[in-house]
Amino acid sequence: MDINAFVDCGFSPGSEFCVKFLSSKEFTVDILQELILSGKRNLRKHEVASRVADAFEKGKLTSDKILLAYVKQPRIWLSIKIGLHLCTPTLNSPALLLSEFGEEGWYGPIQESNQKKKWYIRTYKSIDYLLTKSGGTSQINSRNIRWSIIAEVTENYVALSWDGFTFSPTAQERVESTQFPFWQHIPGFFDELAKYCDGQWKHPNLQKIILHDMWDKYLNKSPYRWKHLRVRAEASGLVINAHSAGVQEVKVEGLQALSRHIAKSILNKLDLVGDTNKIEDVEDAILLILIKEWGTKSYEFQLEREVVFDDIELDRSDKYQLENLFKAHCYFGLKPNSTTQDCLEHLKCIKGYYGGSIGALEFLLRELRL
Repeated sequence: MDINAFVDCGFSPGSEFCVKFLSSKEFTVDILQELILSGKRNLRKHEVASRVADAFEKGKLTSDKILLAYVKQPRIWLSIKIGLHLCTPTLNSPALLLSEFGEEGWYGPIQESNQKKKWYIRTYKSIDYLLTKSGGTSQINSRNIRWSIIAEVTENYVALSWDGFTFSPTAQERVESTQFPFWQHIPGFFDELAKYCDGQWKHPNLQKIILHDMWDKYLNKSPYRWKHLRVRAEASGLVINAHSAGVQEVKVEGLQALSRHIAKSILNKLDLVGDTNKIEDVEDAILLILIKEWGTKSYEFQLEREVVFDDIELDRSDKYQLENLFKAHCYFGLKPNSTTQDCLEHLKCIKGYYGGSIGALEFLLRELRL
């Protein structure tokens, strides 16, 4: 099983550990290549990692430079709190994480020169059990997983970002993988960091920001394009778990198709099915109920902006392009006592064009005017 985290199979501290860590999914090959800034670009990841580790061992590359590249990578999951803190203490040395597994706890700070923003790393040890077969016999072996959570601390907010992973948490004859329940740990990590930094932080109410403030600001407002992708809601004993599968530029299936069908059915009963304006009004009203007013637990959407070109010689179809502003599945944390992800306010971010946790954080900070 290929685990999306750093797996320590008993590597020796020092050079061997460093190469294995750099070669893991904790780093991309592009990030490693940028660290050495020279050499062949067609090398395998392990070869690039070996060069970075060698440069680090010889003092040609500092731990600060490697760790800054590490913490500034976009990740899948994000949770933010806003507020103030009084201090950013020096905790465990983060340089240790490059050469050994280390103890569970907080490492940092990591900071760029002349910048107030600081990063901390919270490590958590988990055990994964692996079933191997040889010569007709089966054996269960264990290995350590080091899960790392990155904390970005500034004067008015703190953001935790991380990648999730699946693992086998029990040593049984039938080893099965399961999702690591990060939502059970992130609230405690916020509390730990608040104690270290004497921070007064709180979640910013994503439900209001997205389903009310941003909805009113961007939905059906030119030049923006807002696409409903998924909603999970529960009210009056009815659970809704709807997707917009195969989203297209013109034809959008799922939520909007459902609301359009209901709207046409209602207007057909009222002999108003031919009134396009009324169909759109009823459709918007139904979407509003499904997404905003039906006990929404989580909601996924995509926001883009049309960028128009002034060159009149361009074909009409080429006169604009779409700027990707935001795409994420937003969990509103409205069930604090739940054993599921709904206990935590957080986002599942999309990498690539949308920038993962970094892109989502930058967009939300602009909306919060921070």
